[in-house]
Amino acid sequence: MTFKAAIFDFNGTLFWDTAFHDEAFDIFLGKRGMHMTPDEKRAKIHGKGNPDIMRTIFGDQLTDTEVNDLTQEKEQIYRDLCVNDLKLAAGAEDLFNFLAENKVPFTIATSAGIENVAFYFEHMNLTRWFDFDKVAYNDGTLRGKPAPDVFLAAAKKLNLAPSETIIFEDSVPGIIAAETAGAGGVYIVNSYGEDYSRFSYEIITDFTRVDRKLFV
Repeated sequence: MTFKAAIFDFNGTLFWDTAFHDEAFDIFLGKRGMHMTPDEKRAKIHGKGNPDIMRTIFGDQLTDTEVNDLTQEKEQIYRDLCVNDLKLAAGAEDLFNFLAENKVPFTIATSAGIENVAFYFEHMNLTRWFDFDKVAYNDGTLRGKPAPDVFLAAAKKLNLAPSETIIFEDSVPGIIAAETAGAGGVYIVNSYGEDYSRFSYEIITDFTRVDRKLFV
């Protein structure tokens, strides 16, 4: 089976930044006298969008304005932590170059907001491979993972059905979202030692292991 396009989750997939997000939440919550264990972070934070995270932590009574203010505070902490250590996952650039050379469309589908997406594009020179306008991100209209919205939006931007694409994802909610979207295939990127035993997809830690024959 071959695929017409690739869709990449970003955080934890192309940029292995889970430790930065965890540290940012430690600082953010510490200011409020709060703390989360690693297991609580996996359950309440990893793979989820900030609106869901903030309401899980602070309650459903939060207004959209309050969610946005809390999100911007936490994400600024995160950007300050990782700005000097921005690098793509092993083998990612090689895969991007292969896809571009073979005219295989590919894009990003991320739970991040536009501020972080713009930050990545500026500091990681992502325009070498990606069209900003084709990136699907948390614009306030999409449900967070495990809902499939961001992957459906990404496929739409590529003018393809999700079944014609293969999705790269690291989190359990994200993998479920990819399945629910109807992805033709899924690669699991094991960037932080998650338990993927419930899934039967191939697991990689280096994008050079991606079978190029899936696209040509």
